[in-house]
Amino acid sequence: MPEIEIPEPGKKSNDRLDSCVGLMVVLIASFIGLCNVKDDNIVQQMQMKQVERNDNWAWFQARNIRQAVYEGVSAELSVPWPNETPENRKAREAKSEEYRKKSESQEQKSQQQKTDAEQAQKEYDELNEKDDQFDLCDATLAISLALMGVTALTKKWWLFFVSLVPAAFGFYMGIAGFIGINTNVGPIKELIKLLS
Repeated sequence: MPEIEIPEPGKKSNDRLDSCVGLMVVLIASFIGLCNVKDDNIVQQMQMKQVERNDNWAWFQARNIRQAVYEGVSAELSVPWPNETPENRKAREAKSEEYRKKSESQEQKSQQQKTDAEQAQKEYDELNEKDDQFDLCDATLAISLALMGVTALTKKWWLFFVSLVPAAFGFYMGIAGFIGINTNVGPIKELIKLLS
């Protein structure tokens, strides 16, 4: 039968530290889980914006090619043919005008595609900033969890308080990501750039 260990009277302080470490680990791990769900959703939105941007730029290029072809056909049809009858001239000029209008239509549509592509890029960049917030949140909370593990092994209160620093920063970045606080400033921006 295994022996039951009776705690020593002087271990009360360590029990309290263990309880604090355990509570923080549960809070941090739960928060990381919530942030990962949000971050995954943001990544999916970023992928959709990339597809939208790429599709719009592809259409922009296609419309530019169409416009050039229509302009070429319109210009070719604007040149009189030798021995042209009045009926042929009228039909040729009508076709030339039709292709000129198609060219103008493609130019307008290509400008809209360009605007849509630029808007999708802007929205992608905004989502990327939120993604960076959650990435930084995840990294700092992971550091905090590692420090909590060392704290549980060494039973040092000062190490517990040190581990709260990256935890606090991680919670701040996660909450900022959820409620839309812009953290892309100063040292945080430099830290994100360094980690990119």
